[in-house]
Amino acid sequence: MHRTQVLLEDEQYLRLREESARTGRSIGDLVRDAVEKRYGTSRAALRAALDGAFGAADEGEFDDLAGEEYVERARGAWADRDARLGWTR
Repeated sequence: MHRTQVLLEDEQYLRLREESARTGRSIGDLVRDAVEKRYGTSRAALRAALDGAFGAADEGEFDDLAGEEYVERARGAWADRDARLGWTR
């Protein structure tokens, strides 16, 4: 680990203190987590991407499909999931 100093606006520091008190996590831990979420490509970012990919289709929905029919059904499942979540492409 490396030690660094960061100047924060009063409001930023107050939000960190409040979150620290609410969650029991240190301010340093909160800052590391925020940096990781914004700039990281760690396991946490990979896990978040994978979590977003799961659940597009019901289990067994594609069992007997192949080729073009499989692709078209998968595309529809992704579009339906994106619409449910309010995501646009």
